Parts: sequence; C-alpha cells; structure tokens
Amino acid sequence: MRKKPVNPGGLFHVHRTVSDMKASIDFYVTVLGYYYDHGTTEMAWLRKPGLLLTLSPGETVLDLGSYLGWTVEDADELSKIYAELERRRLRLSAPPDQENNQHYFFLYDPDDYPIAFSVQQFEE
Repeated sequence: MRKKPVNPGGLFHVHRTVSDMKASIDFYVTVLGYYYDHGTTEMAWLRKPGLLLTLSPGETVLDLGSYLGWTVEDADELSKIYAELERRRLRLSAPPDQENNQHYFFLYDPDDYPIAFSVQQFEE
C-alpha cells in the first residue's frame, strides 16, 4: 500500500549561523528584500512570501553544496539581476554565460554563504 506523503503547511524555513548579526540582517533586508520581522542579538526572523530565514550568531560552517536559490523566467532577467548586483559591488561568481550553457551565478553573503540565481529549466 502506498503511503500518503506528508504535506506541511506554513512557511519554508531555512536557518543560518552568522558571524555578524547586523551585517547579515542588513544584507538580507537591503540586498534580497527580506522583511525584518523581529529578533534579538541571539536570533533574528526575516521573511519573504512563503519563506522564513532565521539567523543566529556563532561559528559559521560553510557547506558549498547547500545554498539558498532563486529561479527566474529567462536569461535576460538573470543578466539584469547580475548587472544590478555587480553595480552595487557585491561579491559575485562569474556572470551567466549563455554561450557555454551556464544559466546561473552565485551571490555571496557576508559569511560567504552562496546564494544561487538561475534560469528556470524544468518542464511545467
């Protein structure tokens, strides 16, 4: 008998341990458009529609195979986002390269956590 999958409601929740709470809150709010919900020096809650990001101070442990990411509709939108982030002098990977089938790039937060931006490439 096939078991019914679990279908949780609410928000998708991601947690990051950060070295500097103020710098991280500023980054996620001013660069990525999160809303600062509430928090203290021990934990901060940041929101976007459908997503909760919590931050707490501590020793950061980077796992480059684990990252936040957004998909966009097309290569033009991806290029525009890259150009805007580059204009703001943020730390970025190499730009998207359509000729070499690289439809993504990474932005790095104050603790060097990677944040991926890519073109949506799955069938609907």
